[in-house]
Amino acid sequence: MARWTAAAVVGGLLWGMWVLLWRGPPWPVALVGAAFPAATLLAAAAGILPFRFPLGAWLRLDLWAAFALTVTALVVRSVALTGWAVVTGRVEPGILAIPLQGRSEMGKLLFLWAITVTPGTIALLVEEDAAYVHTLHRPAGISLPGMDFLQRLLGGLWG
Repeated sequence: MARWTAAAVVGGLLWGMWVLLWRGPPWPVALVGAAFPAATLLAAAAGILPFRFPLGAWLRLDLWAAFALTVTALVVRSVALTGWAVVTGRVEPGILAIPLQGRSEMGKLLFLWAITVTPGTIALLVEEDAAYVHTLHRPAGISLPGMDFLQRLLGGLWG
């Protein structure tokens, strides 16, 4: 029963994000947007897709707020840097190997999502303990600014 509940929550969130993205979609878009969550629910019910969704992760509103603020700050910073790069024509692209600190798949997924939604970065490949990220603005160190903090937050949520 817990697997059904977790799949229904995830499916509902995915469908809700789809509707928000399309801002009041026509019925064909809404139908297609509902297909993925429905398939996720059916796969979880059939035991094909295992869900390990700890309830404690949803109750940590302080960590979710810190996660949202951190991602927002990273996006704002990257928008400014990318805009400046467009104006000046200066970019220093590179590929970084960022060590993954989290153990859970959901934590890794949210970390990779945060990288990909940040302008100027995209996750290219994930191996066992590293994520390879392409960036338009190669940092001076071995990691992107804010990523260690983000991984610690996600570790608090998902273990």
